[in-house]
Amino acid sequence: MSANVNAATAEEDPQTAGAWESVPMPSQQTLAQAVHSVLLPNGKVLIANGSSFRNTIVTEGDTQKIQEGVDSGDYDSVNNTVLFDPQTAEFVKTPSPPAVQHQENNDLFCAGHLQQADGNVLFVGGTGRYYPGGRFTGSRQLNLYNWRDNTWSDKGQLKEGRWYPSLVPLADGKIAIFSGLKLNEPNQINQGLEIYDPLLNKLDYFDLAQIANSPFNTKLESSSVYDSIDLYPRILPTATGKLLITGDEAGIANVLAPHSSKKSYLMAVAKDTGGKLSVSFEVGADKAETSKAYGTAFQVPNSEDVVLLGGLTGTNDIGFGLPNKPDIPGASVASSLQRWQAPGKTDTPSGQWSQTPAFLAEPRANLQAVILPDKEVLVVNGGVYPEYRPVYEPLLLSPNPQANGGYDIKRMKAAHLPRLYHNGALLLPDARVLIIGGNANRAARDSVGNIRVDTIRDAKEFNVFAKLTDQAGQPKAFDLDEFYQHPQSYYAEGDTQPFVPAEIWQAEIFSPPYLFKPGVRPEIIQAPEFIKYGQTGLVTVSAAEAAGDLVLVKLGSVTHSFDYGQRLVDLPIAIKEHKAGSAIIKFNAPSNANLYPPGYYMMFYLNAAGKPSHAKMVRLES
Repeated sequence: MSANVNAATAEEDPQTAGAWESVPMPSQQTLAQAVHSVLLPNGKVLIANGSSFRNTIVTEGDTQKIQEGVDSGDYDSVNNTVLFDPQTAEFVKTPSPPAVQHQENNDLFCAGHLQQADGNVLFVGGTGRYYPGGRFTGSRQLNLYNWRDNTWSDKGQLKEGRWYPSLVPLADGKIAIFSGLKLNEPNQINQGLEIYDPLLNKLDYFDLAQIANSPFNTKLESSSVYDSIDLYPRILPTATGKLLITGDEAGIANVLAPHSSKKSYLMAVAKDTGGKLSVSFEVGADKAETSKAYGTAFQVPNSEDVVLLGGLTGTNDIGFGLPNKPDIPGASVASSLQRWQAPGKTDTPSGQWSQTPAFLAEPRANLQAVILPDKEVLVVNGGVYPEYRPVYEPLLLSPNPQANGGYDIKRMKAAHLPRLYHNGALLLPDARVLIIGGNANRAARDSVGNIRVDTIRDAKEFNVFAKLTDQAGQPKAFDLDEFYQHPQSYYAEGDTQPFVPAEIWQAEIFSPPYLFKPGVRPEIIQAPEFIKYGQTGLVTVSAAEAAGDLVLVKLGSVTHSFDYGQRLVDLPIAIKEHKAGSAIIKFNAPSNANLYPPGYYMMFYLNAAGKPSHAKMVRLES
């Protein structure tokens, strides 16, 4: 256990360990695997899954067998989109985009997604096709979800396919699109960068293999091998507008990318007087560890520092650690924290990495990091291995410059359900955290849409129906309702760990300790709908004491252990007028659009004790 990790109290007092509540099980029509989850400006959560990593049940005589993959061009297979309303705890089915666009498959599974400045959600790429042996290709589709009228529109096509791409917002509202697998070459990484302009519905393309100092044009030390930008790369902005390419990712086995790189990179985007874009790279500081898969990352609240947590090093094989797989020499799951500090905080022109080797209580992969309104970070979900041995206890990271890694850590109350691959976690407008999804292996779908989750990998890495037992090793038939009541009562034959179904459909909500602080919860009585960079504004809050804190938190957009949306910035405030039971507060809006891009944010007021209000949705714009 890390030196600065404290166990939750034995009583698990909500004031110190938080509290959990279970969301009612969705109906059969609205079962949500939650591969892609986005908080919308109306407070609802868009959950898109596409074909959902599922296999197909085929009947041969009296026997049911599992055939690998599903047809990504079949609408029934890919029509898996729902809206979740946190206020009513209801899931509502909503149509997915067409299964075929531009005469090519249009499957949102493993797409990239990000909110535009207007709150609409851009989905880029997804699954082109399933191939035997876990090989995939990426689609070229651009789909836009309109949050106001709950509709989809076709925004055209990319130059090349992208499966597992990363989308990064730029200060002017454009979106940079990195990596992903190509359309017609299974498991081959797209080396191009595309920058999407939502106003013009236009793409600019750059071949990064032809640009000096890009990862695709930089050799690893003492090697003839070039570096890479792997799948779902963890890329975050700096205050100057350069993008920090950390090297960590959420890659998948069989993709031919080096995992011996410690490099990071900084990429700049420039525009000439005629409006033409160009990009340039510089090789950044080396990390202490080689690139990791299935870890998480976040931008430190109110800062340009970047933190990398956990993840799999030495390989990107998501099956690492499964009991029926051979060991992979040199591979391990990390418990480390790595922190990048910007050039202004260091003596090096490209910033500097530091490492805290044993930061987490135990190794963890497929974890999530959720930035909370009080600048704490909730680390939740995942497992000791990417698809095995789930970890149930969240960790609360509290900023402390004197602590290892810059945070004190405290264990929170354990969740009820296991959440491995394809899990999600989003901060909600009421300051609770939605915990959803979990995909230990591949479920199986029959011809009429029924889903079986009592599946497991066999020794050849292909799913079969699991032979289940109880803890004593006696045969036990799988019952989904029984599992949700007693999730650790099932075992796969020959396994010493509880069985985890292929998909977890029930959501949970975690209330952090700050919601149980003594006293009345403050509220924002009135706030502007729009705020402009660098300008001042007024909010009215219910506060009898001296002013607390006012913050903006960008709406989350999470997939594959990384939230591409979340950011937090303080709004400097001063009391303008104090009345009985309320105060009018003058605030200063952020001025740096590189760190805090245009779009919708949740505005939270926290009283002097650190207890947050419900959020007001505001739009930050130029």
